[in-house]
Amino acid sequence: MEKIVLKAQNEEELKNMVSRSLTLKEDETYRVKVLKYPKKILFISIKGEYEIEIIKKSELKTDEIKTGTEKPKVQNEYKIAKKDKKETRRESGNNFQKDSNKNYRNENAEKTVINQPDTNIDKIRAFFKEFIVSIKLDIRIVNIKKENNNKYLVILDGKDMRFLIGEKGNTLNSFEYLLSTTKQFKNLKIVVDSNNYKEKREKSLRDLARKKGRAVLATGNAIKLNPMSARERKIIHEEVSFMKGLKTESMGEEPKRYLVIKKLDEKF
Repeated sequence: MEKIVLKAQNEEELKNMVSRSLTLKEDETYRVKVLKYPKKILFISIKGEYEIEIIKKSELKTDEIKTGTEKPKVQNEYKIAKKDKKETRRESGNNFQKDSNKNYRNENAEKTVINQPDTNIDKIRAFFKEFIVSIKLDIRIVNIKKENNNKYLVILDGKDMRFLIGEKGNTLNSFEYLLSTTKQFKNLKIVVDSNNYKEKREKSLRDLARKKGRAVLATGNAIKLNPMSARERKIIHEEVSFMKGLKTESMGEEPKRYLVIKKLDEKF
């Protein structure tokens, strides 16, 4: 029988799409197979994929037929997915606890201990392990290292990193901001990077600053930039400071704080 694949964010949206897409005969109904479950990561929603198969009513059991159509089993499959998600999270947590206990015993077995282990790294690693399991994306932890007293760099990789980075790094910036507001990381600065994305982003920001700076000098009109993180605003500030006759001002409130590039007043 005929099969089509639809993308929807939830069961209600899927039902509406099915009603618009299918024209069923009196002796026909349809069956839903979930190919990929929908996901929501911070500010990004990824639609699920569903295979819709038109079949004869006679192929279904009596209790599966309701008002001439088969009720999609999306809701039940969502529940199964949530259950699997919780079990996976518990399993991940148990494995992490076992690994931590094993490492702790091995360290105590050493006769000479040079430095005390950094508990913040363990705490950050545990958080990211649980986060990666919960979002079910192809992302892995490459390394976590301390850069100074309260700043830590988390390096991630995987084919789904584009979802965490987002357009021009907006999702990644929002993610880092949310991390800074959580109670467990209140006194820490956590920076997330992948495949030197931050370095590449810094280069593009410096190019942007020079381009917009030249435009301000040529026209005399101030230019407002899109909202950026504190780190990215600092890069723009620094690059514009190298250009004679220009200044930058930060305006707005976090996380939508932005920069304006202006010409210096003549008296300056």
